[in-house]
Amino acid sequence: MPNLISRLNQPGISAVEMKIILTENIKHEFEYNSTQQLYVSPVSWDAVRNLKEQNIMIINQVAATLPPTASAAELNKKILEVLMAQPNGALHELVLQALNFEAKKIMN
Repeated sequence: MPNLISRLNQPGISAVEMKIILTENIKHEFEYNSTQQLYVSPVSWDAVRNLKEQNIMIINQVAATLPPTASAAELNKKILEVLMAQPNGALHELVLQALNFEAKKIMN
């Protein structure tokens, strides 16, 4: 998600606007890549779906803690702090490892 935040960052917008932009982009990217489920196991695809849901949940939870006047920069900072505080076994790392493993199986 850090890459998504840096790519979508727009100075001057509110946290509410940024929340919408982030969640819509996550949903859009998931839908765009949904055809990829044909190439991975159902377990891996479930992991990808869970990662999408976890990211949206984090965005919504962090946004709910901010005042209505918060900026996108404040939201982005808090989201990154939450992500950095996750243990090494964070879901995004596990999903990435699983997808890499499956890609290597396909390539061999």
